[in-house]
Amino acid sequence: MYDCIIIGAGPAGLTGAIYLLRNGKKIKIIEKETIGGKITSSSRVENYPGFKSISGSELADNLYDQVTYLGGDVDIEEVLKINDGKIKEVVTDEGIYQTKTIIIATGTHYNVLGLENEDNFLGNGISFCTVCDGSFYKNKDVAVIGGGNSAIINAIYLSSICKTVYLVVRGMSLKGDKKFINELLTKDNVKILYKSKVIKYLGNDELDGIIVNNDNKEIKINVSGVFLSIGQNPETELFNGLIDLDNDNYINAGEECRTNVLGIFVAGDVRSKKIRQLTTAINDGTIAALNVIDYLSSNKDKE
Repeated sequence: MYDCIIIGAGPAGLTGAIYLLRNGKKIKIIEKETIGGKITSSSRVENYPGFKSISGSELADNLYDQVTYLGGDVDIEEVLKINDGKIKEVVTDEGIYQTKTIIIATGTHYNVLGLENEDNFLGNGISFCTVCDGSFYKNKDVAVIGGGNSAIINAIYLSSICKTVYLVVRGMSLKGDKKFINELLTKDNVKILYKSKVIKYLGNDELDGIIVNNDNKEIKINVSGVFLSIGQNPETELFNGLIDLDNDNYINAGEECRTNVLGIFVAGDVRSKKIRQLTTAINDGTIAALNVIDYLSSNKDKE
């Protein structure tokens, strides 16, 4: 029997774990993919208090180290189902676990273009993580797809590794922090294509180029790699029918991070909210954990 099971080991889930462990609660953290979440793919984090600049993977390692220092750990399992009740059950591909509360911190997943052969090129020319895969394209030509902060930061990072970086932007301008835009514009080997979209991937076993519709003209660009930076969607399919979701399938919950199901809380990017940042995810993790502690204390008094 656990006091709380946390589903997701990104910044929100790990922060919640820190607070619960410090309060002496028995917890289980479940993650199906990457400890640290999507932040591990960020080459530079410069908006987290206390660090002028730090890589996302290093920050995630620090969070995980703090969890393990407090006696916690992360179990790599996939949650298949949640059975609600006073005592809840979390069913995974490894077993069934009972818990008094749950924090959902499943985050979001990266969007793809949905083009022909895209699945075949994932890991063979198409990537989401410049830190993980950027070194494979040293002195080669690559393309970054997107026009927001993540795309801009990825293009800046790759400009120091690759021969040429093509930034393919659907709109007529970049939408990111002015600081990053100004830095990007100083990179001579970054070529920005506005009013553009990729319409075809080229190659057989591995990607070797793209066809881009550039202001209604089709152009071929020879690249060895493509980095997709086009947003994300919430990981909530599992909870559909159990927890109230908004029109975009994010979990409805107010600032207290309480869902419509008693004893189930939510934290991080998967929560329905206007602003999704590293700091707001950590904020959610703190609030969710403190409300779990309050919930457990209140229910203990009723026993």
